[in-house]
Amino acid sequence: MTERRDWTRMRESIIGLGTDSSRRTYYPELLARVAQLEEARTSLRRSEENLRTLFDSLHDAVILHDWEGRVLEANDAMLVMYGVSRDTFRNHTIADYSADTGPASPVAHHLRQLRDRILNDEAQVFEWRARRPLQPGCDFDVEVSLRKVRWYDQELMVSVVRDISERKRLEAMLNQSQKLDSLGQLAGGVAHDTNNMLGVIIGYADLLLERTAEQPGLRRDLEQIRKAALHSADLNRQLLAFARKQTIQPTAVDLNTLVEATQKLLRRLIGEQHALVWKPATTLWRVWADPSQLDQVLTNLVVNARDAIEPAGTITLETANITVDEAAAQYLPDAEPGEYAVLRVTDTGHGIPPDIQARIFEPFFTTKALGRGTGLGLAMVYGIVRQNRGFLTVTSAEGVGSTFSIHLPRHRGSERPEAAGPTAELRGGPETILLVEDEAALLETGCRLLEGAGYQVVATADPLEALRLVEEGLSPDLLATDLVMPGLDGQQVYQHLRRLRPGLRVLFLSGYAAGTLDLESLAASGSGFLQKPFSRSTLLQKVRELLDS
Repeated sequence: MTERRDWTRMRESIIGLGTDSSRRTYYPELLARVAQLEEARTSLRRSEENLRTLFDSLHDAVILHDWEGRVLEANDAMLVMYGVSRDTFRNHTIADYSADTGPASPVAHHLRQLRDRILNDEAQVFEWRARRPLQPGCDFDVEVSLRKVRWYDQELMVSVVRDISERKRLEAMLNQSQKLDSLGQLAGGVAHDTNNMLGVIIGYADLLLERTAEQPGLRRDLEQIRKAALHSADLNRQLLAFARKQTIQPTAVDLNTLVEATQKLLRRLIGEQHALVWKPATTLWRVWADPSQLDQVLTNLVVNARDAIEPAGTITLETANITVDEAAAQYLPDAEPGEYAVLRVTDTGHGIPPDIQARIFEPFFTTKALGRGTGLGLAMVYGIVRQNRGFLTVTSAEGVGSTFSIHLPRHRGSERPEAAGPTAELRGGPETILLVEDEAALLETGCRLLEGAGYQVVATADPLEALRLVEEGLSPDLLATDLVMPGLDGQQVYQHLRRLRPGLRVLFLSGYAAGTLDLESLAASGSGFLQKPFSRSTLLQKVRELLDS
């Protein structure tokens, strides 16, 4: 109010209408015009205040600067984004607010490149690396929209800056997940075809070993061949686990019980120079998973933690219950909203650098010395967790250590334990077996193994021929069929033949069957499954078990 009275006195003094002026009564029109100017001035001030409020309420940072990069004005979002104050933001140029892009592309050079297009009133949108000038090393990704404006009779530029670091992080996670899925498809296909050949090697090695009992030297050589083939088969199983195509037999699992049962083994694995700390949750939800797979996951993570804390350190195992809501699921790779039981493996090691962390789940990628690892351990862990409908998170800081967190969905149903039957005697028989296998070498191997045990074997590589043989009168006691074949797959062949011979037993053979067979339903129906590659004894035992059931 004081300011208003001062302005009124000053105005009347200027136009000669002071308190004692005789002209006051002669200029009503002039007074009306002056009142209008005063009202306009007040309205303009309010408009500026409103615009400033809108300017400062924008979520994106807005920066007004000249062609040399001198900053003239900014909104509140800019101050927060770049960590500067209202008093100091003009002390820094646009170059100070940009991360070092190298001598080939400094900020000034980039602005000169855009100048002609900006002068033609074309808005330029590009991504950039920003920095907080008062916080060295705190660089982040931004999207900049740059255009020409008029500001107090000056030709300036306005930069609207949006922080996209979180979007970049989510894009990187999505790309990593897609890359791992593509690698998984490739690994699954390679493992499937390789398993067929390994089955041939193991089968013929078993046949030859039976004939070399009196030749110790030759027998040792054959045993080495068989050992190498079995080792390759084990690597294939790890590839199939990564590809999420490993056959699993899930049941209700208490992670606390599982970890406690492996304590003795884990302590032997890490050695006396390392400490193993176990922190079980007081109450823990059960999960529906394959216990043998979870054993593999835990063992691999503990071994990796041991290697990360050489020569000495601490490994902590911990369980907990967590609930992931819709908002949190958006920021967790592969996660879906729901309730999870969590198993964490934490080490006090040297940590994982960011560039390495982006690749740790890739198959055959390893930072270990030659001969100390295949690069399949973490790839297998990733695949097993995803196959059991869970997700995996990793937090790591160099010089501090790493934490791998396995999240598995809560299981609310009742446990259905698998019924363990008596082990079948390793013997053959006179029954007729219809063998369907599209891989010629494996078809011949299967014939040799089964015929060597006394079975009558009718073999074919064509699923349609198998149907024709039964339609023309063949009465097999057992169908042994590959699961994945061109044309008709193994399940389709069985469905057709079962209509012709309702009591027909079936043994499915495959390099992988995840997602295609329900092992619990198989057991209930009297059917069987063998994962390639398998040994002669395993095949004969399973065949006898099915025929005698």
